[in-house]
Amino acid sequence: MKGRLIGRLAMMFKCDNNENPKCFIRNILTKREQNIVNRELELLEVAEKIMAHEGFSGLTMDKLVTACDYSKGTVYNHFANKEDLFCALSIKGLRFMMTMTKRAFDMEGTLREKCLGLCYTQRLHSLLHPTAFLCALMAKTPAVQERASVGRITIQRELEQEVTTMVDDLLSQAIVQGDICGSSKNHLESLCFSLWSMSFGTNALLIGACEARAVARLDAEAALLFNINALLDGLGWHPLSSAWNYDQSWQRIGKEVFATEVAALQV
Repeated sequence: MKGRLIGRLAMMFKCDNNENPKCFIRNILTKREQNIVNRELELLEVAEKIMAHEGFSGLTMDKLVTACDYSKGTVYNHFANKEDLFCALSIKGLRFMMTMTKRAFDMEGTLREKCLGLCYTQRLHSLLHPTAFLCALMAKTPAVQERASVGRITIQRELEQEVTTMVDDLLSQAIVQGDICGSSKNHLESLCFSLWSMSFGTNALLIGACEARAVARLDAEAALLFNINALLDGLGWHPLSSAWNYDQSWQRIGKEVFATEVAALQV
């Protein structure tokens, strides 16, 4: 039963751009399965709180059982072990990224502004769900991949593929339109990786090494936008920052595309 349910849960990530994922889940799952989904989301939130206070190494299955309102057997029905739990947190983050990326790519603006929206999504993810954000790396370690359930690893890989395909499509459009010119246009895979590594790496340092002198002296938003523009200008992605006010674009993305999430950060 658990294997079949995990397979059905994979469908919940295939939401349309403007569709509420929770409503979509209700359309494809039975009431009993929906209760299981809600319980698992609740357990993931508890796990995130534990790690927020005690770090990744501080999370154990016993601590999760103690901190929640469910029996040990119920918790283990959801997660085979701690590694499976890490993988589930990574999936939660990927689902968030996929939904938000679709919104960013649907916004009105240039293709480079949409790319800015993608980076804005990474920033929101790192601030709203820092544990799930950092689990993206933890979940790819051999220790996790060897012990997490096959069903979860499959979902994780499918979501990674879907997010990567969306970014590839945006980059391909920019190349076809002539927005990305020069030698960069011949290296789509490298373009996608450089964008992800810059955005993820910058945000990981901003939230994970905030007390380091090189980070503490920075304005986080300005530093991220500086890195984005340095990369995209270097790739020859037009309009270049010398010809376009991307500070204004950044503010517009927050107000028009992600207003609800930005408001949540200010609570």
